[in-house]
Amino acid sequence: MLSLEWRPRAQLDRESIALYLGFERDNPQAALKVVGEIDRVLDQARELPGIGKPFQHEALEGAGYRQLLVGSYVVLYRNDERVLTVYRVLHQRQDIDDYALVEFVH
Repeated sequence: MLSLEWRPRAQLDRESIALYLGFERDNPQAALKVVGEIDRVLDQARELPGIGKPFQHEALEGAGYRQLLVGSYVVLYRNDERVLTVYRVLHQRQDIDDYALVEFVH
């Protein structure tokens, strides 16, 4: 099984989702459910990293990023033979623009 690494922006995304659902939407159960689902799906990807669909964006052409759909969220990651690295966790309605791609490294 691959080890898991969170880029700082991805960790902030995850925390922001939990805070938004738990406090802003006053639904701590939804926050726990979504974060738990993200963690569960990432555990699956650590065992089978190819389960994610290739992520296509002209700024990241050929960089090997993959995406997993978790409810209304998209988890963007990349892996090598030892580590699965999470780069972003975005809501499906968020535009993937240059700002959203700031944490990506080729």
